[in-house]
Amino acid sequence: MSHETMECDLLVIGSGMAGLSAAGWAAERGARVVVVEKASTRGGSAVLSGGVLWTATSASKMSMYGCGDPKLGDVVLDTYPQALAWIRSRGIQVSPAMNVLHGRGYAVDLIHHLDDCIQMVEKAGGYIVYETTTETLLKDDAGKVIGARTVCADGTVDVIATNTILATGGYQGSPELRAQNIHGNARNLLLRSNPVSQGDGIRLGTEAGGVFNKNNKGFYGHLVTKSRNWGEERYYTGLSQYHSDHSLLFNEQGFRYCDETEGDHTNTYRTVFESNARAILLWDKRIQETYATAHVVLSAPPLDKYKVAIENGGEGVHTTDIVELERFATAHGFDGAQLVRSLAEYQEGSTNGWENLNPPRRESAIPLDGEYYALVVYPAITFTFGGLMIDTDARVLKDDGSVLPGLLAAGSDAGGAYGTGYAGGLAMAMTFGITAAQTAGWK
Repeated sequence: MSHETMECDLLVIGSGMAGLSAAGWAAERGARVVVVEKASTRGGSAVLSGGVLWTATSASKMSMYGCGDPKLGDVVLDTYPQALAWIRSRGIQVSPAMNVLHGRGYAVDLIHHLDDCIQMVEKAGGYIVYETTTETLLKDDAGKVIGARTVCADGTVDVIATNTILATGGYQGSPELRAQNIHGNARNLLLRSNPVSQGDGIRLGTEAGGVFNKNNKGFYGHLVTKSRNWGEERYYTGLSQYHSDHSLLFNEQGFRYCDETEGDHTNTYRTVFESNARAILLWDKRIQETYATAHVVLSAPPLDKYKVAIENGGEGVHTTDIVELERFATAHGFDGAQLVRSLAEYQEGSTNGWENLNPPRRESAIPLDGEYYALVVYPAITFTFGGLMIDTDARVLKDDGSVLPGLLAAGSDAGGAYGTGYAGGLAMAMTFGITAAQTAGWK
């Protein structure tokens, strides 16, 4: 096995949205970039997304819905126009503006963007290497990170770089880290993203002296139904119950446990902390016709979420009989009698006492119409929010709050922009990728 050394201006570890955006930005400005990717292909979890580059429309909305560090949230907001302008300047297809959850954005040709970034790296004399792991970061005698030791089938290569960016995509692919950092129930979360993001960037950063944000247990994901074929990418969207923010959720004890209107991504997070990390999702004919059969993303056809769930092994019932609903809940290990009582309390409160609902319904409180759709749902994780502590320049911080020289982090390896909320994953990854590249000297 050989042991070689190579030099570059910028080393990027990870080839997802954050990593390739950083690499492409720097390469376009003349940097010789090396991108090291653990998987056999580029894109990370980004290539499994709907390709919508969106975020909150103001600092107040970012604070309300992102629930993270306001200063890091401001980086997303302030850099977003620059990111979008860069995409447009390269001739990448961008849709008309659209409303997305509590923000606005555009559907972009994500594959074109990622592949164009690779072409810019190679044109500037850099490399993208796949199926290569990063063993450790390298530091000089003064404590500055000066690159990394990488390992592939042909041997070991020490990549010496002026700056190094960690962008490996978070730790959602590691059951052990999920249990350690989110909750014991998170060990068994279904994974709806790439399987190779297992905390490598966080490990590398902490071993080099960076600090992991242990207080941020947040993640992005969706509530899904059981499937005989979970793991096939087509089910990541098909079995996700995006309409949970219009519906009701009940835990095994038969009680509502969250403000469902905060969003399906937040409902997913809340469900992890309930008994056995599961719930019954309940909605009516109005919601079925308006939301549960609607387009999720422009690139995908509308789906009847209840029908698709049942056809693929989901546990559900469609009934106008409240007794049948109770029996269904009881048969699946829920307190059916309490669920019916909780439903009755909601029906009364939504009509005559919305202000006293507990948990509240901040966005809407409309009684269900009596034609019920119910599914047992489980949280599935896409990417994590807790990562290495960084400043607004994407520089990794040490325990005393000082900067760890030579090391930056972007995307899910950088923790703090979002907390328990969410304001756009692609936007967060791209804006911090650009910020990291700029901090590395490539304005």
